Amino acid sequence: MAQSKKIKVMLSSRCNDRFPIDSDHTLSSIREQLKREIEGTKLFGRQVFEVWINEDAPPADAMDDSWDTCLQAVRDCDVMLVLSNGNAGWAKRAGDIGICHAEYMEGLTTTRGKVRLIAMPNIPVGEGHDAETARNKLFQDFVSLQTPFRGGTVSTVEQLRTRPRCQDSCRLSEFF
Repeated sequence: MAQSKKIKVMLSSRCNDRFPIDSDHTLSSIREQLKREIEGTKLFGRQVFEVWINEDAPPADAMDDSWDTCLQAVRDCDVMLVLSNGNAGWAKRAGDIGICHAEYMEGLTTTRGKVRLIAMPNIPVGEGHDAETARNKLFQDFVSLQTPFRGGTVSTVEQLRTRPRCQDSCRLSEFF
């Protein structure tokens, strides 16, 4: 008898950034909502999706590094939704790429067909020469060089929830 498994979805984005920038919504709160919607979607009366977001991943022993844990989640997922606002995320060292940049690259490298980029307005890249500015510019340049079809840029929470679907007035969970 065949064993079934849940389809693993990873939501990748910055956590504490606000979306839209002038709102009270953080990307973490939106990701938590999307997780509930996706996991609440049933097929033939059964829950078929398991969503990984770092906000509710269980703590691991000290052998597991945060960076490596996130990249492993990319490799383990069946579908990766990258919610990109151009913020590269934190880095281990000043000259390194950010975690959001690393996750997107890992997804494209391991299984390009499972990655969906949902473009949000990019955060402004400052004129400074600090490590964060350099990381964000490098990430935004990397994203702009990729050529997957992604549709337009989303600017509202509702658009973010419906972007993965081609038809209007549908929810992200109906994408699956």
